[in-house]
Parts: sequence; C-alpha cells; structure tokens
Amino acid sequence: MEQNVRSKTRAKREAYATVLHSSESYVCGAITLAQSLLKTGTKRDLILLIDNSISVRKRRALASAGWKTRTITRIRNPRAENGTYNEYNYSKFRLWQLTDYEKIIFIDSDIVVLRNLDILFNFPQMSATGNDQSIFNSGIMVIEPSNCTFSVLMSRRYDIVSYNGGDQGFLNEIFVWWHRLPRRVNYLKNFWANTTIEASVKNGLFGADPPKLYAIHYLGLKPWHCYRDYDCNWDVVDQRVYASDVAHQRWWNFHDGMDKKLQGFCRLTRQRRTELNWERRRSSKMGSLDHHWKINVTDPRKSGSLLMD
Repeated sequence: MEQNVRSKTRAKREAYATVLHSSESYVCGAITLAQSLLKTGTKRDLILLIDNSISVRKRRALASAGWKTRTITRIRNPRAENGTYNEYNYSKFRLWQLTDYEKIIFIDSDIVVLRNLDILFNFPQMSATGNDQSIFNSGIMVIEPSNCTFSVLMSRRYDIVSYNGGDQGFLNEIFVWWHRLPRRVNYLKNFWANTTIEASVKNGLFGADPPKLYAIHYLGLKPWHCYRDYDCNWDVVDQRVYASDVAHQRWWNFHDGMDKKLQGFCRLTRQRRTELNWERRRSSKMGSLDHHWKINVTDPRKSGSLLMD
C-alpha cells in the first residue's frame, strides 16, 4: 500500500470511513454519504480510501463534500473472475491499516445516515447488524485498525471461500464471533417477504420524520443510477425486491439539500440513460402490474446537455 494511506499526523482517534475503487460509479453515493453524516452533527473525521480510478476532479468534489482522501493500492479477490464486480472488493481490508485511529466505523457508499451514529464508537470490533440469524452485513462495521489483523486477512485470502464471493462472506469467516447491532443502524432496503404488511411497515420506517432509522442501505440499483421520478428497481424483474419509492425519495431529499456543484456529480451517463429507457420499455411490454413504466419522467438529468460522458 502506498505510504500516504497513513496520516502524517496523529490527529483524532476515531473516524468514519468508506472505500471507492475500480470505477467512479459510486462517487455520487460517497458524496451523499458524507453530506448525510455531517448533517447528523458528528465531529469525527471522514476518511475516504480511493485508488487511481478516481479522477482529480472527482477527488476534489469528494474533499469538498467532507472526505479526507487517502490513496490505496487495490487488493484483488483471488477467487473472483476477471472484470466482475467483486474482483477487487477485498480492498476493504485496507481499513485495518488506518492505525492512526483506534476505531473506525466503516459505511458503504450506498448508505445514507439519518441519525447520529457516534455512539457506535463505544462498541468493540466486530460490531455490525445481522444479515440473518448468523451472518452480519458488512455495510456498517465497527472495526479496530491493526497491522496484525490486516496481515491475517491478507494471509487467509487464498484458503477462505466466501459464501457470497465478496468481502462480506470472507469477513464472516474471520470474525465468527461478532456483536449484533440493532437492525435500525443499517436498515436494508429489501422486501423479501413480498407482502403488503412488510411493505407498509418498511415504507413507514423509510419515510418517518423525524427519522426512526439510523441509516438506510440502498440494495439493488442505486438511486443516482435511476431517474429521480421513481425507484428504477421496479423496472427489472429480479430487482423488484429492492424497490421502494419512499426510500428513493428520501435519498433524493438528501441530494436536493446539497450544494449545486456537488449535485452535478450525480448526473447520469449516456449509457445509463440508454439502459434506463430500455428497462422502462421492457417493463411496458411485459405489462408490469406496478405500472411504474407509465410514469412521465420529468428528471432534468435525462437531458442531453446534463449527461456525463
């Protein structure tokens, strides 16, 4: 790892952190995450680990949003296929090299924070919310940086088989004893039961004001990759379990509260606009009963002049 991962000064001993690597597709998410954290009133440092895939222009935007950036070298998942989403997601192990901090709260960049999470710094490693009865979700984790732990993680890369092919499965094999945080700390946007009652309860939580949840974890297609008019997970059959217009609107409320210059980094690419329009047409041809494909899209980001290359 490059030397500048470690801070030259021993400043605050606790920090929030996230990781961006391999592409710029989550830059908007990281900007929104930082802004949501700052709105909770936290005074902890916000540390962003990035690799060379992030352009100078977008690094400046991330810094403007509140992140202190540190450059890393990616860590490859030796069991991943070339070019797959999880090829370099073991880069998250670099968090344990942040040894100028006693504790780190890692937060995935597809999460927005609704309430102050500073109390989590009182919890030990490994603290996280449950993905189910025995497995934790790695979207929010309390960790204690240690070069020794980092060495263990690196040494086990080749012999541990991750149940989901990613860092979450790997870390669950390492930290078999973990501390369960309440679900509302990292509330997953999914509807596995697919019942009216489940939708009513969860959407009530997603939209509650003042908020009842501490953070919403946006599984599936991300809000900034959709038109703002509705959750585009509705248009993809195998993604509908993640669809919530209420949670979608909540994310966009954060977006709208940001500086206009930062909002500019949440624009659609031309390719993504093409994909969205194709998914809407396919949903229409299938006659999807949710009828989201009938909604008139007014999102100004669909305009050619506002698209990113």
